Amino acid sequence: MTTNRNSCYLLVDKATFIYMVVLSILILLFHSNLPNWTSYIAFNLIICLALVLIANGLNQKVSRWLFFLRHWYPLVFFIVLYEETRHLVHLIFPHFFDPLINQVELSIFGMYPTVWMERFICWGLNEYMMFSYTFYYFLLVILGVGLFLSHKIKEFDDLLFTSAVAYYISYLGFILFPVEGPRFALVNSHHVGINGGFFTSLAHSLINVAGIRGGAMPSSHVAVALVVLIYARRHHRLLYYLLSPLIASLLIATVYGRFHYVSDVVAGILVGGVSILLCDRLIQKRINSEKQQIREKEFSLDLARLD
Repeated sequence: MTTNRNSCYLLVDKATFIYMVVLSILILLFHSNLPNWTSYIAFNLIICLALVLIANGLNQKVSRWLFFLRHWYPLVFFIVLYEETRHLVHLIFPHFFDPLINQVELSIFGMYPTVWMERFICWGLNEYMMFSYTFYYFLLVILGVGLFLSHKIKEFDDLLFTSAVAYYISYLGFILFPVEGPRFALVNSHHVGINGGFFTSLAHSLINVAGIRGGAMPSSHVAVALVVLIYARRHHRLLYYLLSPLIASLLIATVYGRFHYVSDVVAGILVGGVSILLCDRLIQKRINSEKQQIREKEFSLDLARLD
């Protein structure tokens, strides 16, 4: 393995470092709005230290478990950093921007989309929509396992890198433009309850426990689901065909279930698309750099043979 220390770090590691720096700068700038702000700075430093230890301590294939941990650890970080954002929603703005979103959507659609969708509410559709919504929590794992079992480790790393960028842009969006969503802001406008069986109850339980009030814009569900869809199409066609209908339903379910506005979904698509375009360029830059290093190494070997 190369002795270049920079090679210890995956692109997802670097993306996390950058996010930690940006987030810490925001906390420092607006610390007067955040009680115990120093604890968040300390937490971010701990995350950075953990990244350094992971990159330098787990970069050797000393065992299958350590190799697995080295590549899969970002999934844990996504959850941890999401939970940190829960406490930072009002770091900059003390209010939610739902009135603005509702004004825009009302002017476009003539009525609130979640209210319009009430005409379709029924037990069976509720269950399917909530199943599609909760299935999101397994998308990255399912595609990740598929790529890992196919020995497509670099493709898996690229998937997590692109997902990380989509997540981190979304997390910053929660802070820069806090939106609580129609299930809170339009509670008095909804007159038909979304009732169902197992999946409906599961979706509501998950959103009540894991959802961030103020973390609706953009929809990170949609952003990361789009990343998964594109990577499945590129690297695992079987999973692409299996996941496509569920991801398409997910986009509708986020609004149907009153978790998001249509604007959140559109913003999520934009975040996912921008993340893919940006990361594709960075990944290609990395590939070109690796090829250049190989050519230089081969050239050096050729010179050594001539000597």
